[in-house]
Amino acid sequence: MRKTMTTVVTGAATLALAASALAATGHGHAHAASPLDDGKQLLPQAKITVQQAITAARSAASGGLNEVDLERASGRLLFNVDVGEKDVKVAAADGTVVSVDQDD
Repeated sequence: MRKTMTTVVTGAATLALAASALAATGHGHAHAASPLDDGKQLLPQAKITVQQAITAARSAASGGLNEVDLERASGRLLFNVDVGEKDVKVAAADGTVVSVDQDD
């Protein structure tokens, strides 16, 4: 029993170290600390990163960053970034700001 417990603890510690190493080197999941709220399953289809979408949205509106979603609208894949009191839609294909509306 003691040998089994030691093996389990050692295995868990090894996994924790490996996860830390991946996070530190940036070779883990690219969006692990992403502010993306909804639409994570669509992320592999986006040509830009969440951070690039946020940067584009902040160029079109000012204020604090609230929610970031990735969604299909009118046949396009769009990041919906809430910046301040604005709802900024950014094309996931190229980072173009598609619209800036009052946040509801």
